[in-house]
Amino acid sequence: MDTGTDYDVRTKVSFKLDFDGSGELNLLALPDVQRTFAGHVQNAFQQDDTLGSHVQGDLTFQFDGRRVDLEYTFACHDESKEEAESFSDYCVKSVRKDLESFGCKLTGIHCTAEEADITWLDRLEDAVFSPGEMETR
Repeated sequence: MDTGTDYDVRTKVSFKLDFDGSGELNLLALPDVQRTFAGHVQNAFQQDDTLGSHVQGDLTFQFDGRRVDLEYTFACHDESKEEAESFSDYCVKSVRKDLESFGCKLTGIHCTAEEADITWLDRLEDAVFSPGEMETR
């Protein structure tokens, strides 16, 4: 018997880009570095089977100079909120080496799980399996 629950885990991953922003030329290159970094992270997530299949929606990047915050929703089925949060954290750490190969440092992972809203599934099951809707022959 399956006793797990569906969770949406709001995940925030923080990075520090290894980019020396001093000098006018380097500051002009920062937007290109940020775009390239975002593409690198998206590729790493897509190539990882677990992250590629569990991340729901878009990856949202917020840049503040060399600091980068990445936010997304990680959907999973687990026994508890703590296990769902731990699983999301584990998945990021499993691609850490690939993420940091760009020349950045992962500085933090914060995960907050909430039960997923699957009322749409209940309504669908009611519509499909409702005894009043079934024909008798």
